[in-house]
Amino acid sequence: MTTPSLHRFGHEAMATRFELTLVHPDAAEAARAAHAVFDDTDRLEQELSRFIPHSDLGRLNGSEAGRIVDLREAAMDVLSYGKEIWEQTGGAFDMTIGPLYAILRWPDGLPRKASPEELADARARCGFHLLDLDPEEFTAIPKAAGMITDAGAIGKGYALDQAAQILTEDYGITNALLNAGTSTILALGSMPGHDGWLVRAGAPEPFLLQNEAVSGTGFDVRGAHIIDPRSARLVNLRRIIRWAVAPNATLADALSTAFMVMNRREINTFTRRHPGTRAIFVSD
Repeated sequence: MTTPSLHRFGHEAMATRFELTLVHPDAAEAARAAHAVFDDTDRLEQELSRFIPHSDLGRLNGSEAGRIVDLREAAMDVLSYGKEIWEQTGGAFDMTIGPLYAILRWPDGLPRKASPEELADARARCGFHLLDLDPEEFTAIPKAAGMITDAGAIGKGYALDQAAQILTEDYGITNALLNAGTSTILALGSMPGHDGWLVRAGAPEPFLLQNEAVSGTGFDVRGAHIIDPRSARLVNLRRIIRWAVAPNATLADALSTAFMVMNRREINTFTRRHPGTRAIFVSD
């Protein structure tokens, strides 16, 4: 019997680097599985990126109020899940804050002070209460004109969950470490000789992650880019980084952003109500 070994693969997509570490006895089969995953990741980017005009979110963004927009499965999944997390976090996570993002940062990424009129206009176009989703018909109808949805804080996690499904269901790979830009990590099963995968994300010391995901949002790459949808303000750079652990990468990815705008009491309340989730606090 061939002993399983580790096979590593990388791919650029969604403005980051996706990395797979697969446990499999056959290097060629592991490579085929990795190629299938990366092909699917590229497809998801084409459907979810707001920077691609023909993507589902690209067609939805900027639509007039009342227009029916047809969506494919990935966009409907992400928007539906995003709405659920928006509700569960009391609005701390919000995929629809594009209008606020546009007025609170200059094109070079520096913070911008918006006028009261700009803020009022932007806030009138934000919030999932303004987006009617029909998962059965695969349609979305904006109630306000000029809404802007963005999957940046949830899409990479969703892509990792889809990758895990391909690996397990199509290739029988149940032990793997999936990584999206080092900020979101999904661990399937275990690495050889351990009861999980040894990761460093969000903790002073390495810890084991098994059949769950961890995700963190910081400021090193994009600066002050996190907005509190509830106050319409940028999150202060000088604060504790909150990593999120959850049963799947989609939720961990979204919570890593939500936790940055929630206070500790709100975070503790959320994790108590949602078994399998927890937060890791790290000084920036």
